[in-house]
Amino acid sequence: MTERIFSKRLLNSVFILSAAVILAADQVTKYMVSIKPETFFPLTIIPRFLFITSITNTGAAFGMFQNKTNILIAISIVAIILIVILKIKMDIRSFFYNLALGFILGGALGNLADRFLYGKVTDFIHVAYFAVFNVADSFIVIGFGIIILIIIRSLIRKEFIFSDRQ
Repeated sequence: MTERIFSKRLLNSVFILSAAVILAADQVTKYMVSIKPETFFPLTIIPRFLFITSITNTGAAFGMFQNKTNILIAISIVAIILIVILKIKMDIRSFFYNLALGFILGGALGNLADRFLYGKVTDFIHVAYFAVFNVADSFIVIGFGIIILIIIRSLIRKEFIFSDRQ
């Protein structure tokens, strides 16, 4: 089975467009939640499982590092720089890799914008017995999940290639 090679221009477009779409979706959804009165929440989507709510978080995932906004801004900036370096230096010609990096970049930019502008991040997707998060968080996780699957697929393919030579 041959691997399809995509043009650099197309992959750059996928990377930039996916980051822009995620950033926009994140900011629009956070704005929509922020303009609703507190009495609107919680909004049940799936009874006893999924709700829309509105909380703000001055920390990171799962409420860690509360009130450490400046440190989290610095970490976000470093992460964004590393994502761009990965994109440029590795030059991996995979559609899904570039899409995933765009997802991570868009999510990181969305949460960075909130921290920089407001000193806190708006979270609103509440999964019962788990956590409250936002679109940016979701796509950071989805992006990393795609990259992990790409790595696993690559390792499996190499295993098959090497095992054929014996």
